[in-house]
Amino acid sequence: MENSLTQRSKTLIAIAAVAGAAAIGASLYYYSTPSVETPKKKKTKSKKKEEEIKQTIYPVDKNGVPTLSEDVIKGLTDKQKEEWSMALKEDGNAKFKNQQFKEAIEYYTSALQLKEDPVFYSNRSACYVSLEDHENVIKDTTAAIKLKPDYSKCILRRSQAYEKIENYVDAMMDLTALSIYGGFSNKSVEGLLDKTLKKFALKLVEEKIKLQKPDLPSASAIGSFFGAFKLETNPEGISENSEGGDKLLFEAIKKIKENTIEGYNEADKLIEQACEAYEVLTISKENPSASKATIALEYSSLFKFLKSLPIEASGDLAKAFNLKPTARTYVIRAIIKADQNNFNDAQNDFKQAIKLDGENGDAYYHAGQIYYLSGDLDTALEYYEKAKVHNPSNIFAFIQSACITYKLGKIKESEDKFTEAKLKFPTSPEIPNYYGELLSDRGDVPAALKQFETAARLQKALPNFSVGALPLINQAALISRDNLEKFDEAEKLLREACEIDPKSELARISLAQVVLQKESLDEAIDLFEESANLTKNFDEKVQATQFAEATKIQKRIRADPVLTAKIAEVMRQQMVGINP
Repeated sequence: MENSLTQRSKTLIAIAAVAGAAAIGASLYYYSTPSVETPKKKKTKSKKKEEEIKQTIYPVDKNGVPTLSEDVIKGLTDKQKEEWSMALKEDGNAKFKNQQFKEAIEYYTSALQLKEDPVFYSNRSACYVSLEDHENVIKDTTAAIKLKPDYSKCILRRSQAYEKIENYVDAMMDLTALSIYGGFSNKSVEGLLDKTLKKFALKLVEEKIKLQKPDLPSASAIGSFFGAFKLETNPEGISENSEGGDKLLFEAIKKIKENTIEGYNEADKLIEQACEAYEVLTISKENPSASKATIALEYSSLFKFLKSLPIEASGDLAKAFNLKPTARTYVIRAIIKADQNNFNDAQNDFKQAIKLDGENGDAYYHAGQIYYLSGDLDTALEYYEKAKVHNPSNIFAFIQSACITYKLGKIKESEDKFTEAKLKFPTSPEIPNYYGELLSDRGDVPAALKQFETAARLQKALPNFSVGALPLINQAALISRDNLEKFDEAEKLLREACEIDPKSELARISLAQVVLQKESLDEAIDLFEESANLTKNFDEKVQATQFAEATKIQKRIRADPVLTAKIAEVMRQQMVGINP
């Protein structure tokens, strides 16, 4: 279910993310040529020759290049300077039209010696564009904009040059300024701004990923993941009295069942130690500990998968397949393949798992997830129902079955399934939370809020994580939807959510959008960046980074007195056009 706060973010960062009107299309600004008159008739050779040898009103050297010394310039009247500069500009335009860009630069440079005109800077910058001299494009457009702050052609041309040298921040600032000067109405500039923002966010995310250390997600995310598996207490007879790798494996499974942040971190370390202990024995298929080593490798693979290390996770599974692979070994490999969008191979692994163990609830549940993602709801429902039978402790099989039934339009049957789940798991926060989402989708806000409140209360009563902060986040999203008066209440709920689950990226990005509405830009930026660092999903990292960078642009705009004055003017004009 989409968070309404996320949807509202487009409005909250509008100043930094929308584009304005311009007289012509964006790409034309960047590549447009200096203003020249197109002759109506083709000139004869004799006419061209006559123009080449005609006398100029300004001095030139033997090659025809203009030469203006300081003494010559000092001797000119203001009228002569105007006439000479315009003649130089027109001759420069002719050179530009003939693609003689270096020669055209000489003419525009001479014109600027006589008169500092924004058009001369603009025309010279167009030459540098053709020569791919981006630094000089920036210098000349900057000079032109200094003389004429709303010079749209130069603002856009400079933004393109900034992008060429990967200075995306200043490129976005120019595009945003352009949109402000245009009154926030040009779709072509809006598209350029969106494209540049995403390109910059992608670059930042890719750089951060290279430096980021692997880490587990939030406890609620891990709990939901492991909650869909059947966790045995003492597989292969291991117990608290076991020794070596067996003891480590037993303790790790025990920690996983605690469903706490500390427990998962400890379990991760214990599983790693167990794998090392089993490898010391030089495990082979014939070794009595082979089956237990396989289990340890399966858990190791799952933890690495949760830390976004698919290659390492696959490496552990390969070792497990060389020992005593079980139905669960195939299920785990299928999950990793599905995460890489390799659905066909994933389904084949699920089929093999079911062939090995027709009563394996894990295989049915996760296969159902694949069918759900591929849009085959009927088959997904069939597999969820089988998962309920073969692993009745998997609460998510019951929830998914009820939700899919709702998506298939069977409202009453879906209600009955949620009732069934409530009776089976009376203290579980998951049931009221997801039932609340269903009610919210149906538009029954009061009933949905009641369910979220119940879920939050049940979560607080538990010693471990279940849905974690999710009920609070859902509640905040719902009460603040189309109701600005509820933002303070939403903020309070979301701050509590961040405290409950320090690794919840959703809590942070939701809170960021609330404080952004309240114009707390610095805190919003910090929260967006924290969310980007916490989430394991690449697209979500990019989205949160886009929000952060757009907010930084908004902050820069507010610090610019010229742009803030222009925004106020645009707003006044728009208010005048609104009918009472």
